[in-house]
Amino acid sequence: MIYNDLVLFTVVANHLSFSRAADRLGIPLSRVSRRIAELEGHLGTKLFERTTRQVRLTEEGRRLLDRCQDPIESLQGIAGFTDDTRRQSIRITAPPLAARTTIGLRLLDFAEQNPDVALEVTTTNIMLDFFRDNIDLAFRVGPLTDSSLVAKRLWSVPYCFCAGQGFIRERALDGPIYRPDFLALPALTAGQPWVLESGETLQLKHTAHSLTDLDVIAQAARRNLGVAMLPLDMVDGDLQRLEVTDTIPLTRDMFAVYPSRRLLPARVRKLIDFMAPG
Repeated sequence: MIYNDLVLFTVVANHLSFSRAADRLGIPLSRVSRRIAELEGHLGTKLFERTTRQVRLTEEGRRLLDRCQDPIESLQGIAGFTDDTRRQSIRITAPPLAARTTIGLRLLDFAEQNPDVALEVTTTNIMLDFFRDNIDLAFRVGPLTDSSLVAKRLWSVPYCFCAGQGFIRERALDGPIYRPDFLALPALTAGQPWVLESGETLQLKHTAHSLTDLDVIAQAARRNLGVAMLPLDMVDGDLQRLEVTDTIPLTRDMFAVYPSRRLLPARVRKLIDFMAPG
């Protein structure tokens, strides 16, 4: 029976569609889904990541498909394919700033301790799609909006308001600032709302520049181009914190995000556990 299911698996994998595989083989879609689930259970690993609209192969699925392309190799080696000793990969996405600091350093530590795992890291502030972009694990700063994903909180990221020292001297902002006065200042934003601990969203009156990279925003603030809301650990040197009365930025959380707990590959689970603070 497993060999019949392997044939079914190759049809689904080549079409990346359960419904098209069912049409091709002339069997009910429910049977295709059930038999693929039984094959995954038999092999003890997840072969596909799927939603109602998209299907993609997991790393194990790609390796199994490689084996199944040659029927002789498939028959000789399929039973032990999950024990393959070749290097395995984890496809990761992370915000550029985190990749250069906290996330990146931890990933390098993991790579040193796990030479059998190859990391493929894409740095972007864009929310890549797990299925379309073939991502195994994403590091994202909350709050998160997609309830279909699994998220594990890693650590907190406190934020603060800040500006360059020259900007502060010129406008006499070295003491507490009333909120209306603060909102009238030129703001440097990342295209996202400024949310407070109270749940309020600040209504900025003057966005001087919208810059998607936080490092660029920090550089703009150092050049005295406006006020910014940045992670606290970025504020040093020529940048200085601003105190705004009754206005405290929301502390955000860093999460490890992935599509499903079901048959999560061991290497991905190991990386998630490694990234969490001890």
